[in-house]
Amino acid sequence: MGKSEYVQYDMSKLMDSSNTMIIQNGLFNRDDITSFNITNNEVLKRIMIGDECFGMVRVFELDGLGELESVEIGNDSFTKTKYADPQWNEIPTQGSFRIQNCPKLKSIQIGNESCEDYHSFELNNLPSLQSIDI
Repeated sequence: MGKSEYVQYDMSKLMDSSNTMIIQNGLFNRDDITSFNITNNEVLKRIMIGDECFGMVRVFELDGLGELESVEIGNDSFTKTKYADPQWNEIPTQGSFRIQNCPKLKSIQIGNESCEDYHSFELNNLPSLQSIDI
């Protein structure tokens, strides 16, 4: 795995007045963005990630988001397959997806071909979870 860099951005620019984080289609596909982590946030209620985002991210983690109610990921996001060299015979499965300690999380929706090359999918301590749509 390549070098990982912390990408600094103003969270308030990605959030609307209802405490929803919205990532528009096609963003954050740079080689140096290899993880998406949000931890210990008591404000965020909804995460909406568009299509074809975070293509090089190998670690997706949400932990300790006390007010989070829903996560929506569009199509073709968090998948390195579309960026792979066509000469490869096989795409390595090396990504990990984890959501934990989010007591109000009710739904997780993951679009077509998103996280398709991840090798692990963990959900822990989500007492309000009612639906998972993959």
